[in-house]
Formats: sequence, structure tokens, C-alpha cells
Amino acid sequence: MWDRLEPAELAAAVSVVLYEARREADERASVPRGPVAEAVDTTLKLWSELERDEAEQGLDLTREPDLGFVWPMYRWARGEPLSKVLASVHGLDGDMPAGDFVRWARQVVDLLGQLAQGSAAVAGTARQAMAAVNRGVLAYTSVG
Repeated sequence: MWDRLEPAELAAAVSVVLYEARREADERASVPRGPVAEAVDTTLKLWSELERDEAEQGLDLTREPDLGFVWPMYRWARGEPLSKVLASVHGLDGDMPAGDFVRWARQVVDLLGQLAQGSAAVAGTARQAMAAVNRGVLAYTSVG
């Protein structure tokens, strides 16, 4: 489902399996149309099937993917300024704090790094997405 995504699209799509909002949203977050929406929909369908199988086996249920970081990650990976990206994440307390953004974005970079070691179909795009995300405040605050 991620094989044909562009770097910013891949970064946005993988964020759904990592991000957890501090509070539950009243409505489902929107996502960019096109390939990102298709990848997110496929991820949600797979999660639903997994959750059903887990319930049938009496296992702990995997948490539902969270769409709340898709737009910010997509915007950031496309090169938009941090102030605009943070303002796009409206929670109950206002814009997303920069520290929260950096923490979640680093997790996206980590997962992209794992994907870069996997199938050739997504590895190159994952490396490009890592470079697109690891800029600005993320590059400045990187350890090592």
C-alpha cells in the first residue's frame, strides 16, 4: 500500500501507526486526498481486520490508527514552515507544541529508517522521506 507513494505521502501515511493524540478527538481528522487517503484507508481496513482477529482469539486489541498527525507530517515533509505546520494541528488546547511535533516527527523518521532497510519498492522513497522530514528544528536538535 506504500509502494507508490511520494516521500511526503509516505511520511504522512506511516504517521498513523505511530501518533497518539493526547485526547480523543470528537471527529475523524482529515487527510490529504489522493494517494495518502488511499494508503490511510487501506491501513484502517487492515487494522479493522486485525482487531477482529485479535478479538476472536481473546488477545489484547491493537489500538486504532490515529490520523491526527497526517496533515502536519505531510506539510512538514513538503517543506512548509514549522509555524504553519504547528497551526494545522488544532487540539483542545490550541496549536501543537513544538516539542510534541519534534517527538512525533522523530518517531516517523525512525520508522522510515526501518522501511529503508526493507523492500526495494519502498526503501528509496523511505530514504527520501527521511531527508525531507529531518530538516529545520529536527536536524538542529538531532542527537549524534
